[in-house]
Amino acid sequence: MNMASKIAKSPVVPSIGALLADARQARGYSLDDVAETTGLTVAEVTALENDADFDASKIRRIAAALGVLEKI
Repeated sequence: MNMASKIAKSPVVPSIGALLADARQARGYSLDDVAETTGLTVAEVTALENDADFDASKIRRIAAALGVLEKI
């Protein structure tokens, strides 16, 4: 088996942004809910969910609020 076929068969790991968005949606929270809870703006939450921002402290704040801190 060559390297390319091993890579093609590897499971895809979701991005941190996707994990945050999925957790938020699974809990029925809106972007406004998360922003208000964490003290971030809706734009900041959106940027994190879209993997356009990688600020570790913001990611931890959202992950803790959503109960997924151990997954990141």
